[in-house]
Amino acid sequence: MSDPDPQSTGSDQAGGNSRQKSLLLVLAVVLLLAGFVVLLALKRIPLPMRLAMSFGDFVAASALLLLLRQKFPGR
Repeated sequence: MSDPDPQSTGSDQAGGNSRQKSLLLVLAVVLLLAGFVVLLALKRIPLPMRLAMSFGDFVAASALLLLLRQKFPGR
């Protein structure tokens, strides 16, 4: 006697998908901005370290944007 999952309704799942899509987009934008801040604003850190840190942020943001594009193909 398994009860139907209350989270599997169509309208509730559509709301969760749009929330997940907006969350991924916000996180990707924050990572991009953090990468630029690290690269341009933190002058006390040596340049190779700033490049490595900002590269990591850019790669993570790219991965999130790729995930966003694959999971939600339509605009």
